[in-house]
Amino acid sequence: MSKDSKKSLQDLKDATNHAGEVAKSIWLAGLGAYGRAYDEAHEVIEKASKETPKLFTDLVDKGNRLETQARAKLGEATNIGKTISIEERISKMRASLGFGHTASADDLSRLEKKLDALSKKVDALSKAAKPAAAPKAAATKAAPKAKAPRKAPAKKAVTK
Repeated sequence: MSKDSKKSLQDLKDATNHAGEVAKSIWLAGLGAYGRAYDEAHEVIEKASKETPKLFTDLVDKGNRLETQARAKLGEATNIGKTISIEERISKMRASLGFGHTASADDLSRLEKKLDALSKKVDALSKAAKPAAAPKAAATKAAPKAKAPRKAPAKKAVTK
């Protein structure tokens, strides 16, 4: 073997040894990262297991305070409901919507008079419109007259 081949063989061995060392370093770095992650996770779990009972008791205390407040508010609402009866609430609602007023006999007679006056005006207007329509109908005898529907007689309101 020549010196050149021995040197290239030695260089090859050195490169192989160096590559093996690099690969081993990479493996050890990965193993170290896994160990570090495991240690950090273990610390977090221990810390959480120590804080869990404290967190739980804090939440229970807060729940008790909120329950007390809710019961107090519910008691206030219940007392309000007991002081006002349903009938009173209904009458207040009717009054606010304008349904609280009951019609008297005077109100009904006044409405009947207004209806009678309106009926007379409508009749007068319809009679005034008929003579104007008659010459037009006479000019066009081919068109038959259409009968107007009869109105039902007005019903009188019954008073209580």
